[in-house]
Amino acid sequence: MIVGITAVVVITLVVIAVVLRAGPTSAPVAPRLSPGYAPTLLARAGFPATAHNVAVLHDHLGAAFLDAARDALPGEAFTALRARCAGARGGVPVVGGSSRSWPQRVLDETAAGGADVTALPRYAQDALLATAGTGHGLFGGSVFAPLPALPTDLFPTTGAVPSPRPATTPVVTPA
Repeated sequence: MIVGITAVVVITLVVIAVVLRAGPTSAPVAPRLSPGYAPTLLARAGFPATAHNVAVLHDHLGAAFLDAARDALPGEAFTALRARCAGARGGVPVVGGSSRSWPQRVLDETAAGGADVTALPRYAQDALLATAGTGHGLFGGSVFAPLPALPTDLFPTTGAVPSPRPATTPVVTPA
């Protein structure tokens, strides 16, 4: 019995030593941008998710992520990162646009360089939404057309709000 316990302890210690010596087995993973990330962000800012608008937003997000990497990485590492990501910038046949692979590639390459990018998509989203309707920044109104206004005849307006129904007294019957 003592030999069995000793064998289990020794095997456990050997496994722990091998795992610790090997170090981490995977590279840092960047968060995945969902296909609906840009369309949802545009809708929350009050803009339609047209192909042009989505492409422009993806291009801006990639550039914003790259700017954040400039602060997180040393100069030479940042220059190499920018060169590796440059090929992913094009991809959608819209003037001035890009594909979703551009911002995702920047996130992936920045994470592979050792920077923590887990909060970057949320930070970019919050920063962009803070500019909506202010006249400044990407969502300030100069790049995207606003959502179309609905025709007013679809929703007729009434002159007054109806008054509430009078309260009714429940009828109680004796048993």
